[in-house]
Amino acid sequence: MKAAPGVGYHGAVLEAALALMVPLLAGAPPPAPPTVAVMYFDYQGKDEEMALLRKGLAQMLISDLPAGDAYTLVERDRLQDVLDELELSKSVKVDPATAQKVGKLLGARYLVLGGYFDLMGTLRVDARVVRVETGEVVRSVGAHGKPDDFLELEQRLSRELAAILDSQLTTAAGDAKTPRRAAPKPPAKLKAKTALRYAKALDKKDKGDKAGAKAEMKEVLKEQPDFALAQLDLNALMK
Repeated sequence: MKAAPGVGYHGAVLEAALALMVPLLAGAPPPAPPTVAVMYFDYQGKDEEMALLRKGLAQMLISDLPAGDAYTLVERDRLQDVLDELELSKSVKVDPATAQKVGKLLGARYLVLGGYFDLMGTLRVDARVVRVETGEVVRSVGAHGKPDDFLELEQRLSRELAAILDSQLTTAAGDAKTPRRAAPKPPAKLKAKTALRYAKALDKKDKGDKAGAKAEMKEVLKEQPDFALAQLDLNALMK
């Protein structure tokens, strides 16, 4: 190989290798976006029905977070599968080490964890974004109100969590111009009892009671006909 003036033999070899690599790099597919998993939130109370609310909350947050090219979200069914495998599906609380293990099994870079409780007519929900690899809490947010303000609290959390994830994960390929997954339009309102019924329907589905899940989901839609996410879940159950 003839070296260019002022360039040694080894330099010429390196130049040639780089020239061959450039087209390959140019045609290489972009790296896959990082994955985010929304865990079931810990319930800090003794009401068994309220404990089920964690499933409805997780499903709604997963639906409302505007994932796109910046990151992808683990579906709730996949989370449930992993919890079943680890025999954690009945636990109302998951310790940080176990949550980190679940996150790794899901291939997630970030976890959304949290907790909620109801006391004297007040519902409090707290959430935090955690790096799976280190267990570091990136940021925490919270909201509180009356139980029938559940939808407002969930919507507020989803907006604040989306802002945190965007600040951590949005790149040039995931800026404001990047197409985002369209979330189902939220209902005009969602009373606590309807949110609980929705969570019960998801729980019946997880336990293999498809008929019971359908019946509960239909009742949810009778109570709140514009609950688009519940309609999507019912459509999936009807298949």
